[in-house]
Amino acid sequence: MAIVIAQPQFQVLTHAQTKAVSGRIYFPALFLAEFHCYVIYWLQRQEISFDEKDLKIYSDGSFRIYFKAQQSPETEFLALIAMIEESIVS
Repeated sequence: MAIVIAQPQFQVLTHAQTKAVSGRIYFPALFLAEFHCYVIYWLQRQEISFDEKDLKIYSDGSFRIYFKAQQSPETEFLALIAMIEESIVS
C-alpha cells in the first residue's frame, strides 16, 4: 500500500564544511492542489532565494526545493504555514 503525503515535508540542512544553512521542502501534489497560489506567492518573496538547479519537479505534480533565506529557513517555512492557516480560518 502506498503512503499519500498531504503536508509539506521540511528540513533544515547545514553544509558540513561551509556551515551554510539552507532549507529543503517537499511539496506533495495533494497539498499543491489546494494551496498552490500561496506556495507560488511565498517562493516569489525576496526573502527566499533558489536557483533552477535547486528545484526538482516530479511527474505527479509534486516538487522538492532547496532554498536559502535572509532569516532562518525554518522561520520562512513557518511564515508560509501561517499564511495558509490564516486563509483557512478566514
